[in-house]
Amino acid sequence: MDFVPRILAGLSALLLTLGVGLAHNPPTPVSPPTTIREVVVVSSFHTTTTQPPTTTTTSTVPAGTECGQWWGLALQLGWQPEHMETLDYIMWRESRCDPTQHNTTLNKDGSSDIGLTQINDRSWCLPTRWYPNGYLQTIGILSKVGCEQLFDPATNLKAAKAIHDYHVSNGQRGFEAWGL
Repeated sequence: MDFVPRILAGLSALLLTLGVGLAHNPPTPVSPPTTIREVVVVSSFHTTTTQPPTTTTTSTVPAGTECGQWWGLALQLGWQPEHMETLDYIMWRESRCDPTQHNTTLNKDGSSDIGLTQINDRSWCLPTRWYPNGYLQTIGILSKVGCEQLFDPATNLKAAKAIHDYHVSNGQRGFEAWGL
């Protein structure tokens, strides 16, 4: 049954990629390929007017990025544009942009790493003496004990952002969990 979360995460990633691409980029006539892509994040702010104003943030995905398909989602989940190149590097280095990756053999302590950003189960989502339900469960990123939800790209990127912010709030480098 270990394969079910991986299949669901892969399907979720495919649907998310197709859905984001169709929702934000209506079909256009075929044109020559370009080396620069743009990711558009639209957010609405509620006010007392009858129609809430909409703001649009555009972030250019530079040529040569490896995991640009995840940039729009990451920005929607709170990642800042100035972190995107480092996050892109992490997703490529850790999982080759594949949310179904699960490292169960490389850690000497027997822990495993899960999903796009290869979040370590022992450190972040399994029970510890400080966080009896797991850190990511305690802060509300994961809804149940265990780490299977980290195969979902959105959940993984949210968790990675929480880990980044945890390090920053403790006076460390935000990407320290990934050795950067």
